[in-house]
Amino acid sequence: MLQQVLQEYGLSEKEANLYLVCLELGNAPVSSIARRLKGNRVTVYSALKNLMKKGVVIESIQDSAKYYSVISPKDLSDILQKKQDLLKRSLPQFNAIANKYDNKPQVQFFEWLKGLKSIYEGIILHSGDDMEKDDPILAFVGTGDIDPAFQSYLVDEFAPWRLKFPIKTKSILAKKSDNKYIKYHVTKHDSLIIDDPLFDFADEIILYGKDKVALVMYATQEMCGLIIASKTLHNCLKGMFNLMRKTHQSINKQNKKNKNKS
Repeated sequence: MLQQVLQEYGLSEKEANLYLVCLELGNAPVSSIARRLKGNRVTVYSALKNLMKKGVVIESIQDSAKYYSVISPKDLSDILQKKQDLLKRSLPQFNAIANKYDNKPQVQFFEWLKGLKSIYEGIILHSGDDMEKDDPILAFVGTGDIDPAFQSYLVDEFAPWRLKFPIKTKSILAKKSDNKYIKYHVTKHDSLIIDDPLFDFADEIILYGKDKVALVMYATQEMCGLIIASKTLHNCLKGMFNLMRKTHQSINKQNKKNKNKS
């Protein structure tokens, strides 16, 4: 069991066995370690040297003889965590190399209630650590029929959980509706209702992160969704969203001026 744990954290099978034996022996010469492992001294010595390079094994001299011990499990955990942190910090550079010659959008497909749940939960969990400073989530929200089971999830489970996170949401909604999910947007988020026959659609389009677009078809007969990772598509829809809000606000402001003059 412990050997498997060590292998999961990046040690080979032989290195994991060697670590456990050295941990048990404490501080021992190569001969004792090789005897316990039932291995060749030269092979064990070579493995010890490799683990020394990784900072896992410590060599010391006692009575002109070389002895070997291993760092504590906590120190080993710290080393592995630092490696993981370094890899995380380097991900943008790795991604830049991977995407250098392949700028095609990445598309994920989801089906049925379980799939749609994972889309909505993933949108929130995708947000950064400092959600209050992140760009807001932008949503075009249609007023078509929502599958009853999915609407129940959105209103009773997702909405209360979503509101625990400080990231903002701005919505553009197609006409007024008694739909509970629409009412949630109107009461809890910065929402704009465009009640115009030309702007009448079902389902939902959500823009989040720096390049993610979620297309969700939530009527019972469809119940599927896509997540598209494309900066150009994201920016295109974001521009449309901001223009629509700006234009609608300007029209409302002008209508108020005209009303006051009359």
